[in-house]
Amino acid sequence: MSVFDNGATPPHEKQSRGLVLDPNTATHTVTLVKQFTNPTMTLLATSQGNLLHLPDGNWLMGYGGLPNFTEYDDSGGVLLDGTLGKGVQDFRTYLDAWSGQPLTKPSVAAQSTGAGTVTVEASWNGATAVSAWEILAGASAGSLSEVAKVASTGFETETTAHTTEPIVAVAALDASGKILGTSVPRAPSG
Repeated sequence: MSVFDNGATPPHEKQSRGLVLDPNTATHTVTLVKQFTNPTMTLLATSQGNLLHLPDGNWLMGYGGLPNFTEYDDSGGVLLDGTLGKGVQDFRTYLDAWSGQPLTKPSVAAQSTGAGTVTVEASWNGATAVSAWEILAGASAGSLSEVAKVASTGFETETTAHTTEPIVAVAALDASGKILGTSVPRAPSG
């Protein structure tokens, strides 16, 4: 059984904690199996909160009256420490898959490095399905073609492409190669 022990109102603990307990109904005793406390912040919630066992074996603790939540691995190591926002409270905290699909276009920055190469930075704030970037170049915005393709490496992907064309853009690709969005074409600086 898992429980959230806020330890407050009045304060009985220095910090709220999550407890995994093994109750024995025959002997009317309870054994403490494990305890989770945040090692980087002292969080003492005045109300609410939960400790949830996740399908992958990890544990998620929401601090109810505080906007904080922490995901722990089974041995108590912190995997994720987050805040829902100033003044936010929640009775129970859950994790769910999130898919970000921005309403804006991807962003591109490009610098000519000479000798027919361009350094390109591609990003799309909030997009979660970007698997790769296609680097496009051409004589005009209407005549772009692929000059390179690279795997996405996080928030911003940087690569070098071989081209002497005056206009570049990037196209965000999903795992199947489908174009999710294309940046505004621009001339490289430098």
